Amino acid sequence: MFELEMPDKYLRFLTKTIRGLVIGRSPSTAANFLMFACLLAPNFVAAQSPQNTERVDVLDANSATVATLFVPRSSIQTSEIAVLINDNDPQSVEVASYYQQVRNIPSRNMIHLNFDQNKIYPGLTSNNGIDPAEFAALKAQVDAAAGPEVQAFVVSWSRPFRIARFNYYSTNYSITSAFTFGVDAAYLTSNNCAATPVSRYFGSASTAPYTDFGIRPTMMLAGQSAASVKATIDKGLKAGRSLPGGNGWFVRTADNVRSGPRLQDFQATVQTWNRPEGLSMAYFDYSKNGGRSEVKNAADILFYQTGSANVSGLNTNTYAPGALADHLTSSGGNLFGTEQMSALRWLEAGVTASYGTVTEPCAFADKFPAASVLVKSYFRGNTALEAYTKSVRQPSQGVFVGDPLARPFGTRATLVNGVLNIKTSSLEPGINYNLYSAPSATGPFLRIATVAVPRYQFVTITVPGKSAPFYKLEMSGSFPMPSSSVVAKPPIE
Repeated sequence: MFELEMPDKYLRFLTKTIRGLVIGRSPSTAANFLMFACLLAPNFVAAQSPQNTERVDVLDANSATVATLFVPRSSIQTSEIAVLINDNDPQSVEVASYYQQVRNIPSRNMIHLNFDQNKIYPGLTSNNGIDPAEFAALKAQVDAAAGPEVQAFVVSWSRPFRIARFNYYSTNYSITSAFTFGVDAAYLTSNNCAATPVSRYFGSASTAPYTDFGIRPTMMLAGQSAASVKATIDKGLKAGRSLPGGNGWFVRTADNVRSGPRLQDFQATVQTWNRPEGLSMAYFDYSKNGGRSEVKNAADILFYQTGSANVSGLNTNTYAPGALADHLTSSGGNLFGTEQMSALRWLEAGVTASYGTVTEPCAFADKFPAASVLVKSYFRGNTALEAYTKSVRQPSQGVFVGDPLARPFGTRATLVNGVLNIKTSSLEPGINYNLYSAPSATGPFLRIATVAVPRYQFVTITVPGKSAPFYKLEMSGSFPMPSSSVVAKPPIE
């Protein structure tokens, strides 16, 4: 992770360059040029050390693929997701089949299990959990079936959603955290209001958690019915690299116990991201909004975080594809509970992923998503699964629900009338990126531009007259650029 400051002379040069680049353009377009983009003299590049990349289809005016762009990897890939199916649960089977179809999940990554999801022990009346011993057997089966390339799991059932002794008495583990981290017996039935294990994955830049940390983040495709889960999946599909401006709402409610723990992080997140080249963020304080503790009649919400046992007005809002929302309360992860609002209500309102705790966590901020980490990870191009899992420092009591592969940010590219246009949110501040073109995937590669940004932001790179079947964007070092670099002079004002 890089957080470098630019010397004033480079900021002045950057500002001058930007003014030259945006002459005659609209203000909205000009905002996208807040970057350091220099067209270079043609320069063939010798063999370079390989970088971890992902593929982006370059589209023409009719949305047909006409070229391939390789960019630094910024998320788990679809081929690295394994779907867990309970063949004894018709909803699980239907949801898994649909998800495999629409997300093109490889058949080898469909892991079939068979257990009684409605098992109830004598004398008990309900069950939303699975006994630790029975879960251990399932996890051993899953781990044996998952190849080393599998970086994450998708649970296709809605019950059980927690680990519970004797399938009834709840413990300190949700089923998603148990599949992700395993179950630490020392914390299984310890004081639920005490600290729980800290995730090494918290706030990381990793895009390969199993390779880097030996864990596989997990999210549930959960819902009241297969139809409701499919609606969530469809919303996630629409998010794909849409690069939305995004409306974020971070709410201080009259319930200080539930909104207080994240208050400072909410304020810092809005201060950092509410800017023209970033996102549209709002800090909503009930004391300054007539005592109202909820957001109502708002459009295209992308982030909504609040503290409340029940969130009213959800259905008066509209939510952008890929929206993330959660409420800090004790039992939002009790998916089929009634006293406090279930995280499923967010999904039913149109949100794409959410989070809640399955047992009483007490009001510790570390047990709930940190807005600052959530927004940053998502904006860089992480999937909903990665961004949400990275945002919780102590996640064992929390369950993640929604479409794990929803990914509205990242990179998209077009090639129309010989003009290559790339828009991305994934560039790391303080790093030079070289853009290359080539006649084949193996080269030779011609450097056609260099780009850098001072902070996380949207960037548009436009290069005319460089049509090619292959392109790649690679990190090339920190800036300021060395004096030996070949840099075109900025346009004359």
